[in-house]
Amino acid sequence: MLFASDLDRTLIYSSGFIQDIKDKESIQLIETKEDQPISYMTRQAVDLLKEISKCLLFIPTTTRTITQYKRIKIFQEEIKSKYAIVSNGGNILYNGNVDEDWKKRIKSLFTNESYQLSDVLNQFNEIKGNWVLRSHTADDMFGYLIVDEEKIPHNELKGFKDWAHDINWKISLQGRKLYLIPEYICKGKAVEYIAERENKSTILAAGDSLLDLPMLEKAHYAITPVHGELYKNVDIQTIKHISVAANEGILAAEEILKEILFQINK
Repeated sequence: MLFASDLDRTLIYSSGFIQDIKDKESIQLIETKEDQPISYMTRQAVDLLKEISKCLLFIPTTTRTITQYKRIKIFQEEIKSKYAIVSNGGNILYNGNVDEDWKKRIKSLFTNESYQLSDVLNQFNEIKGNWVLRSHTADDMFGYLIVDEEKIPHNELKGFKDWAHDINWKISLQGRKLYLIPEYICKGKAVEYIAERENKSTILAAGDSLLDLPMLEKAHYAITPVHGELYKNVDIQTIKHISVAANEGILAAEEILKEILFQINK
């Protein structure tokens, strides 16, 4: 059995999600950047995840780059995992190092893909405006943009999404981040690779975004928070093995992890 979980807005949360928490002592800082606080978990969620990690193979799974993932100190110090899926599945870390076999598979797909990131970015330039604040590339695999949510031209963005879908690219808006990712870079495929390698027949999963859906669909049981992009855009009730955590924000992590423990102990 293994448990693959998205991180941001599923297990870990930025400072904007802790403002309404009255008991600040119940919150644990788990990530800093240049001495500035970035991400948090509740202490109960940390304890639950530690318990889960003792029961099965826990795989942190994220769209973050390798460098961004390694900033999360809890996964480098307190809860060390043999595997981590980063770059939305474009890279797999094994004991902290890049899995070269998986890297070769992804590189082969890159070579054979007719549309490259540069082509997609060039097409995106047709709708790009002052609503795009910053542009980045992630581990030379995909792009993500920091946007002004109030200024997004949703009709134009929908047209771009339709174009991208036709060339097998995914466009995912997660808060202030807009991701542009090829279909073959996929958390679900990376989880399958690890499950086969480790001979794990049962997969549990959690995630909040549309980019997590392939991973959740591969799982035998999965859970998504009600505040996420996935819940808001997909009729979850039609997917019997995916349940919904009713709590919003940072408290959703506790509910998710309690449910995963329940599934482990069934």
